[in-house]
Formats: sequence, C-alpha cells, structure tokens
Amino acid sequence: MSMTFDPYKLGTKDVTSAEDVLLTNPTALTELETYWRSLPRSRGVPARADLDPVAMGRQLEDSLILERVAPGVARIRVAGRNIGKLIGLEPRGLPLTTVMTPNSRATLSEYIERAFNTPSVVELPLKSPRAVGQPPLQGKLLLLPLRDEDGDVTRMLGILVMSGRRGMGGRRFEISDLSPPRVEALSNLRAVNGGRRPSLRVAAVDGDTQKAKDTPALRLVVSNP
Repeated sequence: MSMTFDPYKLGTKDVTSAEDVLLTNPTALTELETYWRSLPRSRGVPARADLDPVAMGRQLEDSLILERVAPGVARIRVAGRNIGKLIGLEPRGLPLTTVMTPNSRATLSEYIERAFNTPSVVELPLKSPRAVGQPPLQGKLLLLPLRDEDGDVTRMLGILVMSGRRGMGGRRFEISDLSPPRVEALSNLRAVNGGRRPSLRVAAVDGDTQKAKDTPALRLVVSNP
C-alpha cells in the first residue's frame, strides 16, 4: 500500500497546525509594488489618500501603513492581522524597529530614513534565526513612500512576507546577507494617472479562509494624521 508523505505531519505527536505554517505568496512584493506604481504620483510619490483597500485585496493581511515621527523612526499606524500573529504583539502604535532584533534596529532605522528622505523604494532581505521552538525563517520587507494630505513624504506603505514555520512565540528579524538590499530613488519615475489597478492576492496563512475574504484585514489606528 502506497503512502503519501505529508511534510507537516511528522508523526502522531508532531502535527504542525495551520497557524504555525506561513504560506506567503511568493509574488506578493512584486504585486504590491506594481499596484503602488499604478497610483497617480506627485514628484514620483503617490498619496496615502489614493490607496484603495479593495484593490489591494488580501495583500492587506501582510501590509503596513507607517508614519514618520522622527529621523529614522516610523510608527505603525495600520497593520494587517498576519503581522501581529508573526511578531506576537499588537503592532499598531509601535515603531517598525520593534520587528527587528536589537542588533539590527539601527540598520533598519538608516534604511527607513533613506526611504523617507530621498525618497526611495527600499527592499530588505530578512531572516529570523533559529531558536528553541523557532525554526529559521526567510522573508522580505518592502517599503514604498507615500505623501500625506499636505504633500509631504511622511507615510509609507510596507509589506512583510515570510515563509516557513513560525514556531513558538513572536518572531524578530535580522537583515540577511543572502541577497543585497534594494534602494531605488524615485526621481526618475514617470507619473501614472488612472488606468486599471491590478487585482492582488496572497495565500491564506490560517484556516479561516472565508473570514479573510469577507473581512478587511487592515484595521485603522485612532491617531491624528
């Protein structure tokens, strides 16, 4: 009798739950950046007000809206539900550096400042080291600048995607050396007005697929812009 190997069932006492396995869409970053580039832009940068959660689809679950509050410091104003599951904390109101290990926070702050100041698209390869009850994870963080209602670049659209097993507890990340970071200044972008925005999707990371389809994954933060 033939048997099918199930990589998530390694024995009767070792069954990986759907909550533990992160099945991220491998094209999520490309799709979100394509959507961002389709938005109308002023001097290369779209406006926060032009973001359409419906057009973003289930990318919302892994997405972030950030606000610059000081040099190198970006506060999480809006967060998809997968972010909280991944880091083991309610992310709203926290600085983005919270998702990093202590020795990587200064480096992330430098990239945050470049993203706002230049402004630039920033894409960082991340890893989460192995620890007790925590298998290693690989992923990426993408930061896409946005203008606020005054036209200043003080907002950021971000997405954090990981693959592998989350394991026990909240995870923290380091910048990986497996591939170089991408920093792309926006001065050469052409303005794009109108046009059909792409439909975006991301694989489910838990068993509540129907709820993910019916309920917006981003939650607004009560904060003055």
